[in-house]
Amino acid sequence: MRDIVLPLLSDLHSITMKAKKIIYQIILITLMALWIPISLDKLINFELFRSAMIQQPFSDQLGMYLAYTLPPLELAVGLLFIMPKTRIWAFSLSSLMMLAFVAYVGLAVMKVWEKFPCGCGLVFQQLGWTAHLWLNMGFLVVSLLGLWLELSFLKHHSPINRIIENNASDDITSLQVNSGSPTATELKTSPRLQKE
Repeated sequence: MRDIVLPLLSDLHSITMKAKKIIYQIILITLMALWIPISLDKLINFELFRSAMIQQPFSDQLGMYLAYTLPPLELAVGLLFIMPKTRIWAFSLSSLMMLAFVAYVGLAVMKVWEKFPCGCGLVFQQLGWTAHLWLNMGFLVVSLLGLWLELSFLKHHSPINRIIENNASDDITSLQVNSGSPTATELKTSPRLQKE
């Protein structure tokens, strides 16, 4: 029975890991395709973006600060996805920024303020506030899923887990190799050994 179950579990684990890696790659590409073009659009059309930020329902100083910090921050998030060592930061920042955007657009949908222009850049300017909220919530879920996958890969590939996995696989291999042969204690007590 053990000879049947262990290979099946190993195959199931490898299929699951393959599926996770494919989903992870799709998420990486999706978030890079979100953050890099949006930030470049805001930088290219900076005057339009800056005037939209100043017209937001908060102080002009905060609007100016956001106008100068959001595009470089969004570009940095997009570029952080390129290097494997910085992806944990990219997923974390992407999740935090999308959470802030969801909260802000959620307030717009609830009509907390009378009116305010969208400072999202030309890419999403044609969307209504409700569609924008759903889109942002979708990207928030994608960011959080990517963060969860990144953390699970880091946990799975940490040095201590590699040692544990290697020891476990050695134990499984020794069980498979020794399953049909007698153990050392059986050899010591076997009648043939006692005669010699």
